[in-house]
Amino acid sequence: MTDNSQKEEVKSQEVHFRILNAVTKLEISKGHLKWKISDVAKEADVTRSLVYYYLGKDKEVILKEAVKFMLDSVFNLFEDEPVRVKYRMKIALEQIKSMPYLMVLFVLNRREDNEIGEIIRNGERELFGLLQKIYPQMTDKDILQLYLLELGAAVHGDLPEGFVDEVFPD
Repeated sequence: MTDNSQKEEVKSQEVHFRILNAVTKLEISKGHLKWKISDVAKEADVTRSLVYYYLGKDKEVILKEAVKFMLDSVFNLFEDEPVRVKYRMKIALEQIKSMPYLMVLFVLNRREDNEIGEIIRNGERELFGLLQKIYPQMTDKDILQLYLLELGAAVHGDLPEGFVDEVFPD
């Protein structure tokens, strides 16, 4: 890949992320699907045609895509090679800082009988399966404790510098 195509790919990913982040912010601030595509475009500082290009015109589909993409990012489900706990925690904490409205959507919908709740629960199942592959020696209870630690750290937000390194030494 050339330098120009790499730069274009990074820019494309940044635009996509800004759009998805805008969707989660508007979903929280305006209410369930009470936002418009033009609101998303304005919040993300892009044109409506770019929103259509990346996600289409159906608001429900856009919201589901935003939640799924962001959960996959926080849960680090995109990686070809799964990473260990210490690095997973660092990634999750970085991701949550860049998309703070996702945690609000998560808390509001995790137990709800709706499509967003189902996306969240599916993401959790994927994460638990991934953790079981990485740590086959861990019990289901251990995996749950690890998940709750990661979730608690994400909700807490501003952990002291070096916290993850102290809790999870090499």
